[in-house]
Amino acid sequence: MQAQGTRSQARCAGQLVTDVVVRSEGPDYGGAFARSRTLGSLLVRLHTPTSPSVIRNYLLLRKGDRCSALRRSESERLLRAMPFIADATVTAYQDGDGVRLEVVTVDEPSMVGNLGITSEAPWVSRLTLGNANLLGNGVYTSGQWRSGGYYRDSYAMRYTNYQLFERPYQLDLRWARREVGSEWTARVSDPFLTEVQRVAWRVSMGQSSDYSPFRRPDTLAAVLRVKREFMDAGALTRFGPPGRRGLVGLQFSVEDVEPGRGAVVITSNGIVPETVPDLEGVYAPWRSVRLNALLGFRRLRFRRVDGFDALSGSQDLRTGIQVSGTLGRSLPTSRGIARHETFARAESFLGVAWSGMYAAVEAQLEARRRAVTGWEDVLSSGRAAWYVKPHPRHLITADLSWSSVPDARIPVQLALGDRRGGLRGYADSWLAGGTRMVGRLEERWRVASIGGTANAAIGLFTDVGSVVAGDVPLGVSSGMRQSVGASLILAVPAKSQRMWRVDFAFPTDRRDGARFELRLTSEDRTQSFWRVPNDILSARERGVPQSIHRWP
Repeated sequence: MQAQGTRSQARCAGQLVTDVVVRSEGPDYGGAFARSRTLGSLLVRLHTPTSPSVIRNYLLLRKGDRCSALRRSESERLLRAMPFIADATVTAYQDGDGVRLEVVTVDEPSMVGNLGITSEAPWVSRLTLGNANLLGNGVYTSGQWRSGGYYRDSYAMRYTNYQLFERPYQLDLRWARREVGSEWTARVSDPFLTEVQRVAWRVSMGQSSDYSPFRRPDTLAAVLRVKREFMDAGALTRFGPPGRRGLVGLQFSVEDVEPGRGAVVITSNGIVPETVPDLEGVYAPWRSVRLNALLGFRRLRFRRVDGFDALSGSQDLRTGIQVSGTLGRSLPTSRGIARHETFARAESFLGVAWSGMYAAVEAQLEARRRAVTGWEDVLSSGRAAWYVKPHPRHLITADLSWSSVPDARIPVQLALGDRRGGLRGYADSWLAGGTRMVGRLEERWRVASIGGTANAAIGLFTDVGSVVAGDVPLGVSSGMRQSVGASLILAVPAKSQRMWRVDFAFPTDRRDGARFELRLTSEDRTQSFWRVPNDILSARERGVPQSIHRWP
C-alpha cells in the first residue's frame, strides 16, 4: 500500500477494490464549537455520528469487487440523498494494482425539537422532541404534543427506519390524534434508490378521519368530514442500460372513501352542524379495488452543485427527461362511482443545467374514465422553475406552480393562501377555488458566515397568483393578487441542506382577509424538485404512488 503522503487518486476502471474505509463525521459547526472543549463535548453528547455499518450497507462497491465509475458515483449520490446525511464523498486511491475506497460522510444535525410559547397559561402550547438519526442507526423517531384549547389535545408519533434488517428496506410508521380527526399509516418498502438497482416493492396501508374546509367570506369555514381507508401492494423492475432506464410493474390497490353527509362548523365551543346547500349531496361514498400497470422511462444525469435549494450545502440536480404512467382497471368488488372505471396517471420531468443556471419543469396529471360519463376527476399540478447563480453568494429564482381539481370526487378547495402552494401574506384569506396558479420571484444573497458555525442570507421576493372558482363548492375567482416581502435565511451548520427561513410578507391588496404574515419554516428542499401541496394531495387516491420513479 502506498504511503499516506504519496497516495494518488485513481479512476474506477475495473481495478480490484482492495479495501473500503469509512469515516463518518458529525455535523461541522466550526467556530466557537471547534475552539471550546465544553461546547465540543456538548455536541458529542447530543449527536452520535452515523454508524459506519449503516454507511457500508448503502455502498454499491465492496472489498473484492471490480471498481466501477457508475457504482462509485451512485454510492455518493445515494448517501447524499439520505435525510440524515448532509454530504458524502467516495474517493478511489491507487493501491498497488488495485484501488482503495475512502468514504467520508458528514451528518445533518440529528436533534428534533420544537417549542410553542403563549402569553397565557398554560404558557406552553406545543412540544416536539425526537432524533433524526437515533444512535447513528439511520432511524427517525419523534413525538409531538399540542394543546387543543377547547378541544382535545393532539398527539403525533413517527418512526422511520431507513435500513430495516440491515438492508436498504424502509419501514415508516405514523400516528396522529388531532384536535378533531385522526390518522395512521404504515409502509414497508424497498424503494428505488439508485440507477443500478433492478427491483423495488412496497406494501402500505392506512386510515384517516379528517375534515376538509370550504372557505366562506366573513364567516367560519364549512367543513365536511371524510373517512378514508387504503392499502396497496406492488413491485417494479427496471430494464435497459444505466442512464436510459425503462420501468414496468404491477400494483394492487384498495381505497374506501366516505364523505360526510352534511356540513359542520368548527367553533370555539364545539362542532356545530350547519345547513350549507352548496355542500348537500355533492360527494358520495365509493370503494375502489383496482389492478394497476406501472410504466416509465428515464434518461437522466445528475450534476452536483452547491447553494441552489440549500443555502450553501450540496445537492444533486436532475438533468434530462423522465416520463411515467399508471393505468388501472377497477375489479368487480369496487362499488359506487368507482365501478367499471379506468384510472390513468401521468408524470413528466425535464431538466437542463449549464454554467450557473438550471431550468426544470415537472407536471402530474391523473383522471378517471367511466363508460357513461367519460373522463372526470381530472387532477393536475406542477412546477416550472429557473435558477440563475451569477455569483457563489447570489441566487435568483423564478418559478410558476399550478394546481387544478375539476370534478373532484373527494371534498377539496384550493386556497389562495395555502402554506405550500399559495401566496405568502394570504394565509388568513378566505379566497379559494378549483384552480390555482402562483408565480414567485426571489433574489437571495448569502451575506455572512457566523463564526464558521452557520451561514446567513437575506432575500427579497414577490408572489403573484390567483384562484379560479371552477366547479368547486363555494369557490370564487380572485383575480390577480400579489404580495411582496423580505426573508432572513439561516443554515446550521453552514453546509446543512436544511434552511431555516423567516419570511415577512405584505399583501398589496388587503381585502378578503389578506394581511401581513410572519412565516417561519424549516425545510430540506434538496430532496425533490416539486413537493405537491397538501390540499391537492388530499384529493388524490392514497393507494397510488405519487411518482413511480421515486417509488414509493
